[in-house]
Amino acid sequence: MKARIASPLLLLPLLAVLSTPVLAQGTAHIGYRGWGVRAGLSSNPDQFYGGFHWDMGEFARNVRFRPSVEFGFGDHVTVVQANAEVHYVFSKVQVWKPYVGGSGGVIYADPDNGGSETDLSLMGVGGVETKLKSATSFFIEGKVGLTNNEPDFKAGVGWTWK
Repeated sequence: MKARIASPLLLLPLLAVLSTPVLAQGTAHIGYRGWGVRAGLSSNPDQFYGGFHWDMGEFARNVRFRPSVEFGFGDHVTVVQANAEVHYVFSKVQVWKPYVGGSGGVIYADPDNGGSETDLSLMGVGGVETKLKSATSFFIEGKVGLTNNEPDFKAGVGWTWK
């Protein structure tokens, strides 16, 4: 994982999403709505990752909380990442709904040659999702690492069961 510094401009969308509850008081529908699986590829380290997520509903209109745990394998390191993701879902779109947001969490990296470390993680998130039959949904998303602690980029897919 290479060293880089998050530009303050990259944090503006995350701050906008996190401030939305103040603007949309009284529209919260927080609570467990389902769970799912996710898988994808990451860059630096170059890995395959898989994991689980939980749909915890909206704490403001169109602002969703979806925590996740991901396990990455490859490039001579094993990574475990716990994320607290917040997404703003553009609900006016009918079939494929885009979303943007951010993720903060903890990342544990255990290289094959020893010297494991645990750090804080901050990522930008964007994707699209659609409803499938039987109350399931499918999503395609990308994540960009904003510090030197997490992968530079992740591309993945996921399914959520309600």
